[in-house]
Amino acid sequence: MKNTTTISIDLAKTVFQVAVFNKHGTLISNKAMNEKKVVLLVAQHSEANICMEACGSAHYWGRRFSKDGHKVYLVPAQIAAKYRNGNKNDANDALAIYEAAKRSDTHFVTVRSLEQQDLASQHKFRQGYVKQRTQLANRIRGFSMEYGVKFPKGINKLRCGVPSVLEECENELTITARNILRNLLDQLLSLDKIIKEVTTTLVELTKVVSACRELLPLPGVGWIVAGALYARIGNG
Repeated sequence: MKNTTTISIDLAKTVFQVAVFNKHGTLISNKAMNEKKVVLLVAQHSEANICMEACGSAHYWGRRFSKDGHKVYLVPAQIAAKYRNGNKNDANDALAIYEAAKRSDTHFVTVRSLEQQDLASQHKFRQGYVKQRTQLANRIRGFSMEYGVKFPKGINKLRCGVPSVLEECENELTITARNILRNLLDQLLSLDKIIKEVTTTLVELTKVVSACRELLPLPGVGWIVAGALYARIGNG
């Protein structure tokens, strides 16, 4: 880090813990502050080192502080935890973030640009629905097995297999069971539609990023993977 004031911030929803060190590494203060006071404190310093754990809102604050000329260091949570002394509390966490940040072997998380943030958010949005669909598919399989009905592995085989089972008269599915299974299938098809729409949006966002297009020649890299890689590492 640069030989200047270093401000280590343990982020939170409302009250942040802020540890300030001078250019010699001496602790000047370690206080709890609200968001407004943190902004005022940072504004009092020019080109300071700002250290934060790479957690919720870290990229937002990273962009904001970087824009004001500060050098931002985002420390992975698991790395910061290694340098915590004593009990886990906000004051010790702020000190741990600083200790991790000043180590020469620490690998920092790159602050995301808004473009990267959009891609990361869209990926997370899509993954949420994919997870819901997987959980629903497992629920369908578990439910059907209670009536002696089994489906081959894979969403496609499940999607095609349920209608066939519903039409079959020789299995043990009762009217109630068939109604439940039909409802579950409708939910699955609805999630399919949502995932398709979300994926289309994700691909459109990815296609306009030149760095993503440059990743396509790599083996196994399509638009989804290219967008995920760029959202994670940027141009690095």
